[in-house]
Amino acid sequence: MRELRTLISGILEERQDPKRPAALFAERAVAKDKNGVLPIFPGTERGRATGSGIPPIVVDPQDQEVGSEGLIANFITDLTRRFEKQVLSHPGPDRMRSSRVGNIILITDFIGSGKRIWEMLEAFRRVATLRSWRSYGFLSFQVVAYSATEEGLQMVHSSRLKPRVSIVTGCPTLWNTFSGSRLSDVLALCQRYPPRHRHPTGFSNGGALIAFAHGMPNNAPAILHSKTKGWTPIFPKRSTAGAEAYFPADAVETVANRARKLLKLRNASEYLADPTGSRWITTLMVLAALEARARSAQTVSARTGLRPFQVEEILSYLQITRWTSKQNALTSLGRQELARLRRRRSRAPVVLSESDRLYYYPTQLRAR
Repeated sequence: MRELRTLISGILEERQDPKRPAALFAERAVAKDKNGVLPIFPGTERGRATGSGIPPIVVDPQDQEVGSEGLIANFITDLTRRFEKQVLSHPGPDRMRSSRVGNIILITDFIGSGKRIWEMLEAFRRVATLRSWRSYGFLSFQVVAYSATEEGLQMVHSSRLKPRVSIVTGCPTLWNTFSGSRLSDVLALCQRYPPRHRHPTGFSNGGALIAFAHGMPNNAPAILHSKTKGWTPIFPKRSTAGAEAYFPADAVETVANRARKLLKLRNASEYLADPTGSRWITTLMVLAALEARARSAQTVSARTGLRPFQVEEILSYLQITRWTSKQNALTSLGRQELARLRRRRSRAPVVLSESDRLYYYPTQLRAR
């Protein structure tokens, strides 16, 4: 949640009028009828909106499980304590009017298909008063998420409210992680295990390869979480509890492993730990991702594990040096730089890790 808090803090600092608070809402399912999405505040599609608003969490008596919306609602409560009068938690029309709210920020952990956030934005748009405030420039909409797929971002951006979307990191998926024959093999595996699953690559074919401490999204491939037909997944019923042993605990080591895979550099941990060489390494990581046909900052972020703001900064730098085109395709200069790195990799110094230092023996003998 620290990264989400940082994003929201930045949004608050950028407000044109700091005296006008932001209204925070946790992502949630909205009411619909045969004609589509209903207003977020009942009975406000026409005329002046009034009322006390909506609760942060709505629990179905028939299904009392609380998903990530509970975690986000608690997070919003923490934000109201931290930023005091700068933010409001789930205010209704009356409080939004009296407080002169300037921003509505929808918060979620993950944007998969984007359908749920889009419907929530549409529910706000159906409120006549909010449409009026927005048309006069008194109100703007923003969406903040930890991660998102490219398809989800496109869906959210298609909203007629034109929200600004901020994420912490791009989401790796089957489609941006694998390619060619390897992708075909992975898709065949997802189709086979578990057998005859309704959504083998996840809801809306999301193929999301991401998990959170509180669970895995339904956009992830069924092979990772479904127990259909007796299949034993890593994340049973999308629960991540007990799965820590399968993954490295050190985030630096995770990035280092990705660097080894992308750049075929030995001792990536030491390079990444050295602040004088970190920019060089991350730049080459981005180059390698672009060579693998990644074109957007989100896709590069998903492949490398770098933050989107880091990727965007590096992409801008690469265009200045003419290593890439404006479409983020490698130029001949960029390919030369990547080739030069690969020629040098065999001459890279070997720095032993702690696990390599168990035994020592000389590699050559010299006369005294």
